[in-house]
Amino acid sequence: MVHRVHCFWFALFLLLAGTACAQRIDSIHVFKQLPAGQYTSASANAMAWALYQKHAAYANVKGDRMATATEAMKSYTPLRHNFRPLPGLQYLAMGFSGGRPFTMGVADDLDLIVNFTARTEYRISGMTDRIKVRALLAKMVVE
Repeated sequence: MVHRVHCFWFALFLLLAGTACAQRIDSIHVFKQLPAGQYTSASANAMAWALYQKHAAYANVKGDRMATATEAMKSYTPLRHNFRPLPGLQYLAMGFSGGRPFTMGVADDLDLIVNFTARTEYRISGMTDRIKVRALLAKMVVE
């Protein structure tokens, strides 16, 4: 159940990245396991590509859940991402927009989403937004 919520969380942030850049997100592959280790932005990006090339197990997010994800994305603020250590990295994903892949990561218990390809990060604005996003994610799991 918790893993499913995190997969949908990824879909949510990838849509924010797509909305901010006016790109349409076709699907997202959230890798089911993150190999143990200390990650930086660069090594997390490289690991996402390695997992993709190895055909690692993933959860596919697409279709109807994207509308709910788009709504939840309004709670996040986009910022420029400077490559740095990511000690709280929890998930990696490969998104696809118009057939083009891009890599993303979730860190800090869902408070930070990084689009490594676009060098953009997204953070929750405050407690009210955090509660709103958690409610939307719960809705996605139930649907």
